[in-house]
Amino acid sequence: MPLAAADFYRGAALSQIIGHPAFETIKPLGKGRYLVNGGILVWLRHSKEKSPWNFAFNSQELTALGEDLKADGKVFLCLVCRRDNICALDGAEIAQALKLDQATEQTLTVTRVPGRKSGVSGPGGEVEGVILASAFPDKVFS
Repeated sequence: MPLAAADFYRGAALSQIIGHPAFETIKPLGKGRYLVNGGILVWLRHSKEKSPWNFAFNSQELTALGEDLKADGKVFLCLVCRRDNICALDGAEIAQALKLDQATEQTLTVTRVPGRKSGVSGPGGEVEGVILASAFPDKVFS
């Protein structure tokens, strides 16, 4: 059976998470959401296009993401950018880029900056600074 693109790209991110020295457990929660080490919520999204990469979120996903961010615990949105990069956003960065109080479809855009860095922008604005490609998966466990 052929692999779906989502499985291929999510598998790339999950293999790096599982291979990290701080990794202990993972529990799939459905629709690209995983609970890592019992307290880290990881959302995985992918794009198989070339840079810039776009990641669309419907109103239900935005509501769920907003609820996850309001709960206690660490939340990361990991954007798998083709075979080039995995851009990990923490809760503060997610809140900078998305308007979580609005339930209309929104899109995040990840652009490649020379030197293996990514810039992220969305309807809420641009994430301050750049996100290093090398930050994943360490950022999830820090």
